[in-house]
Amino acid sequence: MTVFDMLIKNIAKLSFFFLLISILFQTNLFSNENIEIEIDRPKFSEKGLDNRLYEIKAEKGIQREDNLELFIVEGKLRTDSGVWIYLNAKKGNFDQVKNLIELNGEINFYTDEEDRFQSDNAFFSINDDIIEFNNNVKHIRGTNIITANESKISGNFNHIVYKGNVSTSYIID
Repeated sequence: MTVFDMLIKNIAKLSFFFLLISILFQTNLFSNENIEIEIDRPKFSEKGLDNRLYEIKAEKGIQREDNLELFIVEGKLRTDSGVWIYLNAKKGNFDQVKNLIELNGEINFYTDEEDRFQSDNAFFSINDDIIEFNNNVKHIRGTNIITANESKISGNFNHIVYKGNVSTSYIID
């Protein structure tokens, strides 16, 4: 075997080795499916042309593709009529494509006008201006309380629908 033949075989082996390494490198490092990015204190805010304003922030976030998992969530939004709505939750998941926030754990929405909504789960569609509450829903206004299995709020907090086992407690002064 000549030196030239040995050189050709070694170049072929090295080329195959580098091709294999390149394929493994691209599939593992450039695959977005398994990448998680931890974000400290993520914050989202927007002011639309319709003068609506919202801000969502959290203590910590974990980005996975188009979803951002949020921990210790706080937020506020202003309705068209100028009413501020505030929110708190233990966890959330923000779908950046659909502009939808799913909240879990001790959810609390409240306004300056003494309206308070509490539940275990909620979906907040920013684009559609709809909030859906599920599981242990409680609406408190002053000393009055409405409980339900589900509730849906739309129309700038002006249209509220209760579903399931609904009960009310009104105290008349």
